[in-house]
Amino acid sequence: MASKTLAASLLLGSFAGAAVANDPLMVNPCRDPSSAFAKMPFCNSALGIDERIEDMIKRLNVTDKINLMNQDGPKLPQMGLNGYRWWEEATHGISPPRNGQKTATETNFPFPITTGMSFNRTLWRKTGEHIAREARAFANVGDEYSTFWTPVVNLAREPRWGRNIETPGEDPYLSGEYAASFVNGFQEAPEDPGHIMASACCKHYVANEMESSDIAGFQADRRHFDATVPIQDLVDSYMVPFQACVEKGRVTSLMCSYNAVNGVPSCANDWLLTTVARENWGFDGAIVSDCDADSDVFNSHHYTATPEEAVRDVLRAGTDVDCGGFVSQYALSALQKGVITEADLDARLRYQFRLRMRLGHFDPPSPLDGLQPEDVVCTEYAKALSRDGAAQGATLLKNDGGLLPLNASALNAAWKNVTVISPLDNEASRKQLAGYYGGDRPCDMTFWSLAATVQEHVCEGNSFLGIENATARGVDSKGVAAAASAHRVILGIGTDLTLAREGYDSREITLQDGQVDLIKQIADAAKEPIVVIIFTAVPLDISDLLANPKVGAVLYAGQPSVAIVGLGDILFGKKAPAGRMIQTVYPKDYADEISIFDFNLRPGPSTWHRPDCKPVGKDYSHCPKGTNPGRTHRFYVGKPVVPFGFGLSYTSFKYEVVTAPAGPVSLAPVHLLLRNTANPQFISHAAREGLSELVHYAVNITNVGKVDSDDVVLGFLKPPGAGQNGVPLQVLFGFERVHVKAGETVTVWLYPAATDFTQVDRDGKRFVLSGDYGVHFGVRETAAQGMGFVESRFSTVDGEVDHIEFI
Repeated sequence: MASKTLAASLLLGSFAGAAVANDPLMVNPCRDPSSAFAKMPFCNSALGIDERIEDMIKRLNVTDKINLMNQDGPKLPQMGLNGYRWWEEATHGISPPRNGQKTATETNFPFPITTGMSFNRTLWRKTGEHIAREARAFANVGDEYSTFWTPVVNLAREPRWGRNIETPGEDPYLSGEYAASFVNGFQEAPEDPGHIMASACCKHYVANEMESSDIAGFQADRRHFDATVPIQDLVDSYMVPFQACVEKGRVTSLMCSYNAVNGVPSCANDWLLTTVARENWGFDGAIVSDCDADSDVFNSHHYTATPEEAVRDVLRAGTDVDCGGFVSQYALSALQKGVITEADLDARLRYQFRLRMRLGHFDPPSPLDGLQPEDVVCTEYAKALSRDGAAQGATLLKNDGGLLPLNASALNAAWKNVTVISPLDNEASRKQLAGYYGGDRPCDMTFWSLAATVQEHVCEGNSFLGIENATARGVDSKGVAAAASAHRVILGIGTDLTLAREGYDSREITLQDGQVDLIKQIADAAKEPIVVIIFTAVPLDISDLLANPKVGAVLYAGQPSVAIVGLGDILFGKKAPAGRMIQTVYPKDYADEISIFDFNLRPGPSTWHRPDCKPVGKDYSHCPKGTNPGRTHRFYVGKPVVPFGFGLSYTSFKYEVVTAPAGPVSLAPVHLLLRNTANPQFISHAAREGLSELVHYAVNITNVGKVDSDDVVLGFLKPPGAGQNGVPLQVLFGFERVHVKAGETVTVWLYPAATDFTQVDRDGKRFVLSGDYGVHFGVRETAAQGMGFVESRFSTVDGEVDHIEFI
């Protein structure tokens, strides 16, 4: 008889562990050497993966194959398999896990809109890694599956988009670097290089940045919307993070989006899914549909005449898993009518089973099988990592007179009162945020608030909501009275999920009227300038706030969720802020100029009505068309309220370029790279890395202040003809976060990629752009406030070549 330990291993397979109250979600049928399953070729890890996959497929009947198209796959008793659910989430923690006896809670991390501001690849990788390790530990005791639909790498190209909270910002390069780092950490475990720890999924592919809006007489939601996107913008912006996710992140899943792109629904778009993702980028994972997106091909977009034709189109385009059941519902009739063949199903199953093979679902024991919840879930390391994410992302926008950091020791010694006022501290808002694409049972079941965060550092204090919630009116007079008597006031304002979330776009880019009134009353009542912390994923016009002399400091926090406790380390000086803005903050008139439905990134006339036009009765036909002022820091031609990359510190920095191009740079290697690439629209990252030192810069970062601090060094190119004929105003080409002690110097090396010396024309063709390039490190608007900034220039020569060698 097998020992109890071995018996548990055989029962739970690669997800073995101590007994759980419920039956395990997954079972590895290949672990029991005495079973008939273990003798089947698909269980033989010595065979090639393709041979094992074909053995699995031949054991399926047509009904099995049809049901396996669904995100909730069926049991397969002929192979000893439980049903398998493909859909799990993990944007800032695993969700929704099955909380069992050993899995009562899970670590909740800040949202990417916060951690993106850290510009720290190491933080992103460690965050992804820890979420996946918790997921694997849950799976090992039978309480979780292995495929997680995260991260979101769509661009925060539009301030009103409801899902900005889930993204790492507006910049394509930044978003791609986040994707690669997070996915590497999430999937790859050094103790088992032959398998992935858990599967990540970059979503939503592509141009999905609109939820549901009603503007100037036109109403649409993401499931019905056809995004008209210039091929120029698709190639050099919208698709960039997904290419990085595939090539650098080695992601094992992609999700096709609800919307259509230029007339073709994403999940039926063979150019997007097969030509680009699989053939150009080399993607070999599984493509999943957003939930009911396959159904939308027929029912919402009316792309096909029959549901059977929609099944054909999504299968042949390359969608491997249908979330929603549409394919399973109509696949049999599609087979019977000859619209599809069984081979169409087999092609999709090969990618499904390949991914599960890579997860080790049918393999011998792995070192990862030993991960147990008590080893990783809500450990002190996990809580510290989450807390640090909020601190690293915190971005200082104003600090008149060095108001921050607050001196907790002095406050406590003198028993001085600190009053915290924040309508976002209401319990419903905090719990909703925690459970939004993250676990709703955070460590210690503690849903940290701003008030509790401050109270961790000071002895004397009180707290008020000020107004009932983010959208309420009517300021609480008790809060105002408390502010009037307090030594120091900290005010938390912004947005929560009632104002922007999945399925719901924000209606404006200004603070709610009730919060504007709250700021005025509190600031006027306070004896000293107040500290304001902004919680939002909607970049709000805060011009009045920044100009208000009674507001002494403004800290921008994004949406840290329960990791808000990390902000206390910034407020009270245990750490210095080094976050940088990852969204351009536009003036409020921006929302009147351009419709959210306009997906053009470059400035110019819009085909959509101005959003501020009022109807005559219900008629909008008289409304003028809007003007697109350009989107994101790369194309916006107006004056931002807060520019991309802005961020202050508790210390001061000086930048000095110490290595730069000595003379004109020949772009002949870039010409050769384009000519040697079969499809130069998408130059592979591997090919770019071979030319990574075409231009290189070394910058000395000297901390000339008195506080040890991190600094984020941003490198921007200004291409020849910037702002004309579709050429970006500036391009972020590199960044590094470094720690610099007071009085010391650190050298940072940044390299533009070969593709940074190319542009994409209106037809989507990539070409080499030679001429004079400007370079700057840092953000000009911060230089007068003690932050590092330095400029440089270099020239390039075309260096056209005739040699052609296709690769």
